[in-house]
Amino acid sequence: MGDIIGTVKRSVAGLTGVAVCLLALGVVMAVLMGKADGAFYGDVVGGITKLVGDLGGAGLTGLITACIVMGLLKSASEKS
Repeated sequence: MGDIIGTVKRSVAGLTGVAVCLLALGVVMAVLMGKADGAFYGDVVGGITKLVGDLGGAGLTGLITACIVMGLLKSASEKS
């Protein structure tokens, strides 16, 4: 049972790493191409800006949520 849980954890960490890389690629593509709606990357910068604005508008709840997400991303990157 422990081996199954470990495999699932490694798989989720790997998928999280891929998602973060794709997000970074989308930001770079948006900056280089300058279009808001590219064929493959969409409006990544606008989405990030909206997310930060929503979290900022939520006050303390948004700050706690941002800290939790950053902690999860950091722990996933350290384990992979």
